[in-house]
Amino acid sequence: MDAIEGQNYFYPNRWARIILESAEEIVGEKGVAALLNMAGLQQYIGNYPPDNMEKEFTFTEIGKLQQAFWEMYGPRGARVFATRAGQQSMRDGLTRMSSVARAAQVAMKIGSLDRRIETGLHFFAKLFNTVSDQKVNVWSDDDYWYWEITKCPMCTGRTSDRPVCHLAVGVLQTALSWASEGKQYRITPTECIAVEGDRSLIKIEKTAIE
Repeated sequence: MDAIEGQNYFYPNRWARIILESAEEIVGEKGVAALLNMAGLQQYIGNYPPDNMEKEFTFTEIGKLQQAFWEMYGPRGARVFATRAGQQSMRDGLTRMSSVARAAQVAMKIGSLDRRIETGLHFFAKLFNTVSDQKVNVWSDDDYWYWEITKCPMCTGRTSDRPVCHLAVGVLQTALSWASEGKQYRITPTECIAVEGDRSLIKIEKTAIE
């Protein structure tokens, strides 16, 4: 998705605010100001989006912010920062959206651990699809769960020679740890819209890391 098209798709203000607040915890207020300057999003310096679920923060802005991480810290640094921001975003999101978290816990009460995790993944995919314009599909085989993004804010307006959806990896790491009561899983982006793909695909190994 190019930047022009991305102006027509949105994240809720609260989610964008959580991303920025999470980034501030990692790089500080001045670091976020530098990121926003580099992204051409100076209007948000000291003026984060409001704490509501109105869909007003564009995919183009998400893509610019993620690209600024890439340019400021290089691919490895951007991966680390984006993953940590995704982790913190999900932690903050679970805290702020406690009713959503409780509903997910009710949905995951029955069945095996694998079944509970898959139920949680479907629940969170439905949440993304309902309250944002991001589109997520979830399925599984014997060895993996798959998180497929067909309309991806992290890739909007970007081209790369490697996957760039590390914010989603961080979100999934925290979601899986929460759903499994602390277990860790290997999560790998394998396809990416920014790498001339028609989808972004993240594979999650079903065997927990020892």
